Amino acid sequence: MSLVIKNLSAAIVGRIILKNIDLSIAKGEIHVLMGPNGSGKSTLAQVVMGSKNYDLGIKNYALEIDGKNIKNLKTDERAREGLFLAFQNPISIPGVSIADLLKTAYQQKSKIKKLHNPVLSVWEFNELLVNTDKKLKIPQEMLRRNLDESFSGGEKKKLEMLTVAILRPKYAIFDEIDTGLDVDALKIIAYGIGKLKAAGTGILLITHYQRLLRFVNPDFVHILIDGKIIQSGGYKLAEKVEKNGYKRWTDH
Repeated sequence: MSLVIKNLSAAIVGRIILKNIDLSIAKGEIHVLMGPNGSGKSTLAQVVMGSKNYDLGIKNYALEIDGKNIKNLKTDERAREGLFLAFQNPISIPGVSIADLLKTAYQQKSKIKKLHNPVLSVWEFNELLVNTDKKLKIPQEMLRRNLDESFSGGEKKKLEMLTVAILRPKYAIFDEIDTGLDVDALKIIAYGIGKLKAAGTGILLITHYQRLLRFVNPDFVHILIDGKIIQSGGYKLAEKVEKNGYKRWTDH
C-alpha cells in the first residue's frame, strides 16, 4: 500500500523541471524532500496533485495510489482517492467559514466507502472538530472566520494542519508548512504530523530547513537537485544539508 511515482518528468514553457522522478511512500512513512530554490520541489507536489500547468512529456510514467493508476484523474478525483496537498500559500475564500468548509469536505469524504471515513451526525462532527482544534491549540473563534481571510502566515499553516487532521487522507503532501513558524507553532505542526503517521497516513514533507525535522522523526530524506533526486538517506542527511548546504551536489 503506497503512493508510487515512477519515471515522472515535467516541463513548463519548454523548460524541463522534473527529470525521471522515482519515489515510493508507504502508509505510515514520512519522507522529506529537500533542495535549493528552483530545484522542482513545489512542482512535484503540484504535478502529483493534478496541476494542468505542466507538460509531462514522457507518457510512460507511473502514478499510483495503492496500486490504482491515478495519472489520468483530475485533482478532485485524486483527492477522492485519498491524496491531500497542503498548499504553500493557501488562498482566501470570503464568505466560507472554516467550520462549514471542513464539515462539507468531511461529509463528502464519508460518502466514499473506500476511504473508510465514518459517517457522523452534525453533533458528532462538531465534537470531532472542537477536540482536534484543541489538540492543535487553535482558538475556537477562528473556526467561525472565513477561510484564510486576514490570517497570519502561522494561522494559515495551523489551519492547513487542522484540515488534514480532520480529513485523514491516505497520503498527504506538505509544501513548506514550516515556513515562517515560531518554535511553538513548529511543535504543534510536528504533533499533527506525528498523529497522521500513527494513523497510517503516508507523508511527503517538503522543506528547506532541518528545524521541523527535530520534532518529526522522518523515515527517509531525499535531496532534489535540478529536477533529479540525487541522494536519499535518513535524518543525518538533513543534518549535513543544514551544516554544509547543497554545495557538495551543485559544485561540479
